[in-house]
Amino acid sequence: MSPGRRSMAVLTDTEELELAWNALSGQERAEGWATVALGTATARFRAGIVYPGGEETLLIGFNSDVVPKKADLPEGAGFRVEVSSEAFAPAFGRWLCLTRQNGAGRDLFVQMAADVVAAVATAGERSETSLLGLTLTRIRAWQDFMRRPRSGVLPPEEETGLAGELTVLCRLIEGGASPAGVAGAWNGPAGGLQDFQTGTLGLEVKTTLSVTGFPARISSLEQLDELAGRPVLLAAVRLCLQEDGLTLPGLVERARGLMGSDSRALAMLERALLLAGYLDDVASEYVRRFHCVEIRVFDVDETFPRLVRSAVRPEIRAAAYDIDIDLVTAAPFSLGDALVRAGAF
Repeated sequence: MSPGRRSMAVLTDTEELELAWNALSGQERAEGWATVALGTATARFRAGIVYPGGEETLLIGFNSDVVPKKADLPEGAGFRVEVSSEAFAPAFGRWLCLTRQNGAGRDLFVQMAADVVAAVATAGERSETSLLGLTLTRIRAWQDFMRRPRSGVLPPEEETGLAGELTVLCRLIEGGASPAGVAGAWNGPAGGLQDFQTGTLGLEVKTTLSVTGFPARISSLEQLDELAGRPVLLAAVRLCLQEDGLTLPGLVERARGLMGSDSRALAMLERALLLAGYLDDVASEYVRRFHCVEIRVFDVDETFPRLVRSAVRPEIRAAAYDIDIDLVTAAPFSLGDALVRAGAF
């Protein structure tokens, strides 16, 4: 899609950030900021360069009285986060500044900045405090990713989990969902509470290769809890290994192909794959071939076995637990039915 035709309602394209920073870098000054609004109607997002260091910055505006303490702001190798009250635009009183430190790799920073913008821009109707929390959570996910050892190849358990999530992603799109909507909702690799999240729905994916039983690990009290009345669905994906199945790289290429000519959707997919730890450089190392046996979807409601924050005593600060989904007595439905009932993608 050419720059002239690209939707300006949501920024996800790294090219726009690159162009903005390149243009600003020519405005040499002794000190202070040079900034420009990015392509959104709200002017919440700005590209900036701070002098005298010439450091590239993503600025995100908020109207929130809640200001994180400096000690609570994430900081990683190659970037820092600060809060500014400078008047970059009249609509917002505070700005979160994500700045690339000199000497740090630019490509990864651009990917991170574009991903943070996409996450906030597609978050739907939320309070300013909630959007600020979402922004910091997304940055921390990248912080964790940058700290992760770069062995290149995912462990078998993570490979299986990613295969399950990609299977669901492809089935949703093949069932008629918007590629950009599904790719934008895929938040599992970024540390989202559920693997797919929209403003109205959370869809958690659990995957197994087990023939008997369906063990599923629930990582927190919040993972299966409805937040602000938003329902949660659980998709149980049973895979098996067989010769006519798809390798993990095969599933990745299938997902990329479903993005079509939508560069926005493809950019969101690529960032999710990066956060998941998938690297094309080691694609040949993935030799297992996955075949989808079944996908069962459950409403996670009062009839579903779960431990959730809203139903446990406050003294219980955290918990992780296991469910055998094959023992769940609630009636499942298909992923296609879930699309119709949710209407969220």
